Order: sequence, then structure tokens, then C-alpha cells
Amino acid sequence: MAKGSDGKRMRIIGITLVVISTVSVAWAEVELLNLEKSIEIALANNYGLRAASKNVISAKEGVCEAKTAFYPTLRLESKYIRLNEPPTIDFMGQSIAMGDEVIYDAKGTLQQLLFTGGKISSAYKLAIHNHEAAKLEFIKVKNELILAVKSAYFGILKAQKFYKVATESVNQVDAHLKMAQNYYNVGMVAKIDVLKADVQLANVKQNLVHAENGVKLAKASFNNLLGREQNTPVEVVDILEFTPLELELDKCINTAHLQRPELKQIDVNLKALEQRIKIAKSQYYPSISMIGNYDYQKGHKPKIEWEKTWSVGVMVNLELWNWGATGARVNQAKANLEALEEQKLLLKNRISLEVREAYLNLQEAEKNIGVAKKSIGQAEENFRITKEMYKEGAATSTDVLDAQTLLTQAKTNYYQALYDYNLALARLEKAIGGKL
Repeated sequence: MAKGSDGKRMRIIGITLVVISTVSVAWAEVELLNLEKSIEIALANNYGLRAASKNVISAKEGVCEAKTAFYPTLRLESKYIRLNEPPTIDFMGQSIAMGDEVIYDAKGTLQQLLFTGGKISSAYKLAIHNHEAAKLEFIKVKNELILAVKSAYFGILKAQKFYKVATESVNQVDAHLKMAQNYYNVGMVAKIDVLKADVQLANVKQNLVHAENGVKLAKASFNNLLGREQNTPVEVVDILEFTPLELELDKCINTAHLQRPELKQIDVNLKALEQRIKIAKSQYYPSISMIGNYDYQKGHKPKIEWEKTWSVGVMVNLELWNWGATGARVNQAKANLEALEEQKLLLKNRISLEVREAYLNLQEAEKNIGVAKKSIGQAEENFRITKEMYKEGAATSTDVLDAQTLLTQAKTNYYQALYDYNLALARLEKAIGGKL
């Protein structure tokens, strides 16, 4: 018996160790993230931000390309021609050879633009402005991504708070059901008290299932935003709290007008369009370039091994008439500039409205937090008193269940207000284009 007991005990210990090891591994796989780390992961993995970064690189290469127009170009050209017979000419009954049947030609051309009516310098400045605009677009996408991560992060915390409230609600109603059942068994209450508590328990259990599903969906959305598998286990640090801030709406709007990358981007694009106007106007002027050629050939003349020739000259190119195409391009560029100026005014108004909305939502949530926090204490006291009255027969089961529902609603309102406040704060930071 002793050996059998010892063997059984050892098996139980072994199974226990396996279970503990399995649980430990499972817990080790759950990553605990804070908000800063979450943003860092999203910035590293987000496809939209990657695309924006590639656009910055492309625009930078555009600057390099535009810069090359200031320097001379060198072009090499070579030819090999074989004729079916050497070229000849008849002269006074005699056939005179004009060249060989095989022709070799190697030619180098060096060209330097001297004057283009400002086209080259304007194209270079345009490329610089495009690069600046691409960098500002990257910042814009980055700010939008940070806001999305914050929203998803707070969404997990809110869902978990709702799940906690739903769990407490189930425990409270279940405890009341057991009390009602005991009172019914001894004839202190009617069957209706038990039935009402049973129905309420079913309802709050459904709410618990819904809250649990909400946590799973919130985590899946969060992982998706971070560029990870949606079912990746994750836990986040709880920062769903209230930190009062002293802010002035007018200062927030002015800050947004100075910091928002979208407005800076429009200013850069306006400068770019000014350069496009200059490029279009450059067609009114001639383009002047210096050209040098060095030709190394054989076969164009008979019985000459290799012949070297060179030439240097200046070429002027002026388009005298193109049916108004140049004027149309200039007017088109000017119209685009004026349209963008109007869009800037429209964008400023939209940004002002965005800041105002986030600011007012922040104030509303702040007020709701105070009201909801106070109501929790009142609802808890109401629930406690109602339970005691029920025990004394001075309250009905309905009174207890109503008090419990009020407590659940008060806690839900409080956590919703906390979520709204933190989200409004994140939106306000995004709206002004930086930290508060």
C-alpha cells in the first residue's frame, strides 16, 4: 500500500509540475506593452508609414536628379558599318573609290547648358520643395498612426474595464439569487423573487459574454494596427486615468495653425507651384548651350587608317510660335496656385474645427468623470442599503436588482468617461500637431 501510495503521489506531483510549467510558458508568451512601446512597434511595422518613407526617398532622389542639369553631359556614340562594296564615283570613264567597304566611327559629345530662362534652377527648387512636402506627408501619416494606436490601446483598457464590471455584476446577481433561493426555501419570500433573480442572472451573463468578446475584438484590432497576427496574446499597462489639464482653446488653435504638417505641406506646395510658373515662363526665352564634339573614324575616305576631327560651338534654340501653348501652361500653373491658396484657407478652418471639437469633448469628458465617480459611491451605498433592507424584509427582490443595475451603469459610465477623456486628449494632441 505504501509503495502504491508513493507512486500515486509521485504521478500527481509530476502532473502538477507539468501543469505549472505549461501555465508558466503560457504566461511568458503574453507580452505586456506600454503605450510608448506599442507606438514604437506600430511605427516600425505599419505599411502606410513604410510607403510614406519610400516616397521621401524617391523625392530625395528627385533632388539629386534635378541637380545634375547644372553639369555638363558627355555622350559616346560608336558605329560599325559594312557595305556590300566600297563606295565609288565615275569620273571620265574611271571608277574612283570614295571610301572603304568597312566604316568605323567613334564620337564623343560634350554639352553644357548655359542659359535656359531659369528652367534648370526652378526645376531644382521644385524638387527640393517636393522633398520637403514628402517629409511633411510622412509626419502627417505618422501622427495619424499614433492617434490610431492610442485609440486602440485605450479601447483594450475600456473593454477590460467593462468586462470587470460585467463580472462583478454576475457575482452580485448570483449572490442575490442564492439569498432569494434560501429565503424561498424557508418561506420568507415568494417564488417570484427567485424567478426575477434568475432572469436577471441570465441577462448579466449575456452581458459578460458580450464584454468578453469586446476584449478579444479590441486586442485583435490592436494587433492588426501593430502589424502583428491578430490572435497574438497581449496585455497592456493600465493608464486609463484622469489628469486634469489647464488649456486655452485659442492657444490650441494657434498652435495647430503653426504646427500642423498639413498646413506646412500646403505652404511648401505653394512654393513648388511658384517654381512651376517660372518653368512654364522659361519657354519664352531661348536656351543656349555649348557643344563640343570629338570624332574618331575610319573608312569614310579610302586608304586612310584613322581620322580625328573635333568641333566646338554654341547652339541657340528658341521656339518662336506654338499656338499659345506656353501662355496656356503659365495660366494653368497660376490657376493651380490660386486654387491651392483657397484650399489652405479651407484647411485652416477645418483644423480649427477639429481642435475645437477635441477641446470641447475633452471638457465634456472631464465633467462626466466627476459626475460618474460621485455616482459610483452613491450607487454602491444604495446597493448596500437595499440588500440590508431585503434581508430585513423591507425591500423587494426588484429593488435589489434595480440597485445592482444602477451600480453597474454607474461604473460603466465612469469607465466610458475615462476612455472618452483620454481619447479626446489624444485627438487634441493630433489636432494641434504635437504634444500639449
